[in-house]
Amino acid sequence: MERLRVAVVSDALYPWHKGGKEVRYLHLLNSLPEHEMDVVVYSMKWWDVAPEVTKTQFGSLSYRAICPRVPMYRGDRRSIAQALLFAVSTLRLLTRKFDVIEADHMPNLQLLPLRVVALVRRVPLVVTWHEVWGKDGWREYVGRLGFIAAFVERVCIKLPTAFVAVSAGTADKLEAMGAKPDRIYVVPNPIDLDRLLATTAQPQAPELLFVGRLLEHKHADLAIEATQILWARGHDVHLGIVGVGPEEPRLRAQAAELGIDDRVAFLSTIDSQLDLWSLIRGSRVLLAPSVREGFGLAVAESLALGTPVVCALHPDNESSKLVGPATGSLVPAFNASAIADAAEYWLANSSQRTDRTNAFLMEHRELTGGGLSASYASILRSVA
Repeated sequence: MERLRVAVVSDALYPWHKGGKEVRYLHLLNSLPEHEMDVVVYSMKWWDVAPEVTKTQFGSLSYRAICPRVPMYRGDRRSIAQALLFAVSTLRLLTRKFDVIEADHMPNLQLLPLRVVALVRRVPLVVTWHEVWGKDGWREYVGRLGFIAAFVERVCIKLPTAFVAVSAGTADKLEAMGAKPDRIYVVPNPIDLDRLLATTAQPQAPELLFVGRLLEHKHADLAIEATQILWARGHDVHLGIVGVGPEEPRLRAQAAELGIDDRVAFLSTIDSQLDLWSLIRGSRVLLAPSVREGFGLAVAESLALGTPVVCALHPDNESSKLVGPATGSLVPAFNASAIADAAEYWLANSSQRTDRTNAFLMEHRELTGGGLSASYASILRSVA
């Protein structure tokens, strides 16, 4: 089999930036070279010392910086300046050699020059799509100028040779926005089941846990409010918030105002996946009030570990499709009282972890097959 030269383009990478998307790419990048592929990752210059090139008998993995590292957020929103700089910087790929481009769709703007690169280099452009925001989502995020961002998103959906959607719901939204269904492949985020099941519980873990970027639509504020409600009802509970983001100062102020700042611990980022899993396994309930998730890796991992999840039911929250009545609760979006009620139930019924794990795995076997890299390799070769 002839080796395929793959250019992977993403402005955010693990471990310098941590989230479900970055963990997905971590799994993918470490395993794609085993499929007769030489992979070069093009990103911002996250590192002070460039990562070493990884070589095997089948392929290789290396990293190249195409633009300087600049802050990804300005205030509580993604930086337009960063998005523009990274987009322009992708034109550097015009001078590089590769057979196919695999690109992360966020923050969208870079897909315009990457389409130019693909046309000039006569190679296919495959784009992994994590979330489709649409007009309403962008208006809520940006304000009255959200129609411009929505227009850019709609244009960008016309550009890829093929799409990799992280969930069936994301695929449906892409199709509704004009993507051709025969160009869409659904490849869900994988869970490392063997390592998850071998995880031991962190004995100092808080009873309640929130995992996610501290962005407005993730609604960590509702987790804090629900914690205050439970405390007022007489429950001796603490909340751990894992994540960083522009909402952190406001969330700290909220906890202080509610008088529970001693019960809310901001844990920032966790050094390793194993440490995060240990924390999730040690907690009694994961609170997931986000209203916009393309997949929800933390939710899937929590359910696989047997930790029940209280999840917001919202049309833009794909993680809600992972939760069943035996594994967690779906509650109305934006409703802290409903979150507290459901968490109260699971605090009283948080044993039987093995039963919840088994119920989740029976319902979602497709997440444990370890086929992420094989699926991508098949897609990339089919279009190259």
